[in-house]
Amino acid sequence: MRGSSDSEFHKLVASLGSNVVSVGVIDPLADSVLHVNSGDSVEVSTLGNWGGLVTPDTDLEGFARIKEQFPNALGPHSITGPIYVREAEPGDSLIIELLEIVPETTGYNMVVPSPRGRGVLRDRFPAGRITHFKLDRDSLTTRLNDQITIPLRPFLGVLGVAPPGSDPISTVEPGIFGGNIDLSELVAGTTLELPVFHDGAGFYCGDGHAAQGDGEINQMAIETGMERVRIRLSVKKGSGLLAPRAESEDHWFTLGFGNSLECAAQQAVEMMVDFLSEHYELSPDDAYTLCSISGNLRVTQMVNGVVGMHMKMPKL
Repeated sequence: MRGSSDSEFHKLVASLGSNVVSVGVIDPLADSVLHVNSGDSVEVSTLGNWGGLVTPDTDLEGFARIKEQFPNALGPHSITGPIYVREAEPGDSLIIELLEIVPETTGYNMVVPSPRGRGVLRDRFPAGRITHFKLDRDSLTTRLNDQITIPLRPFLGVLGVAPPGSDPISTVEPGIFGGNIDLSELVAGTTLELPVFHDGAGFYCGDGHAAQGDGEINQMAIETGMERVRIRLSVKKGSGLLAPRAESEDHWFTLGFGNSLECAAQQAVEMMVDFLSEHYELSPDDAYTLCSISGNLRVTQMVNGVVGMHMKMPKL
């Protein structure tokens, strides 16, 4: 469902200490900070991890002191929201069109010191380190050192709706509600669809990334706040969607989550088989064959406790 001609535009500015931002906790019953209609566009800003307090001068010792300012946080992510979307009910899905994503001008990557590190090679790099980056928004590049130039592909690591149930949960672990999915394909021009579990959906976003490879290998991307994110929120009634899926101009994506890569992969492939069967009117057998012939199964992230896989299928 796309925005209609009479859709409205809203703006939501993130600031630490306001009711617009929460750190480390997703509360399914949190009061909404904005009410919109299906098809409305919203411009939001997001803060970097830990309330956006990490600056280019922050070292490992200073980072530890910043964390101490958030004793009730269950995770590091600063999330903007929740936004109540009128018409959204359990059994529907929420369609999030990502229209524009503009990062701040600085960011950082951190190898978390032992014993809290969850990177793939955490035992090899126990001391940890923090690396700061200047983000050139004109060229969409940054420099790692004098030799390496890195292209930027800004996206939001956290895009979600209020999860099932009523208990607050950590922002770290993703799930069928979305959350900290860290899918680097969700750049401007793409669309994410999430199942709805509560009236109004309870949409929130955060965890800005200027660049990230599949897997988020050392536990972090180039972490940054987002100066401006324009999105359109629309409700698809009675979709019966069971897990997140996404769309770019050229590809479909289905996502899976689990305690192992195998479990996550199985969910992602199963969701793609079901989608292809419905979308192209294929038999499940043909859809499964098509996944093996044309699809690409990729690691989304390996560092959030619940691991993620995604299936990338070209549009045929």
